[in-house]
Amino acid sequence: MEALGIDLINIIIYTLNFFVVLFLLQRFAFTPVRNMLERRRQEIESGLSAAEKAQQEAASQRAQFEKELANARQASMAEAKKAAEATEKMRQEILAAAQKEADQIKAKAREDAEQERQQVMTDIRKQTAELAMQMTRKVVGDAVDRDAQKRLVTKFLADLGDV
Repeated sequence: MEALGIDLINIIIYTLNFFVVLFLLQRFAFTPVRNMLERRRQEIESGLSAAEKAQQEAASQRAQFEKELANARQASMAEAKKAAEATEKMRQEILAAAQKEADQIKAKAREDAEQERQQVMTDIRKQTAELAMQMTRKVVGDAVDRDAQKRLVTKFLADLGDV
């Protein structure tokens, strides 16, 4: 094989280096990021369940107002008509306010989740670029100039984005 310019020892060393770097990335980069994303997902789910609870409370209030409306009808027809109109108006306002609040909570949770996701993706790309440049310098040494390193990192990030 040496006649072909292939050095078996270097191939073995490069292979070992590759697996060491792969192990280190898995241990110190991918797993913590995955855990952080899982924690954020759970926070978002709890926010959405709080919004659902607010909707259930609004439905409970609606039932309570309907019961009050029935009691008002029994008191007198004239009073019932006035009470029914006032109660219905309050019910609609409370339902509208509760629905608006629930929608705001949901929208805020979705917006926060999207911002967090964008921030995490930005941070991951930056950290990955820095790590790739450091690994390139360590593996290849000073043999690769800065332009070549930038091209390698850009290609690596593009490949990472496709995954």
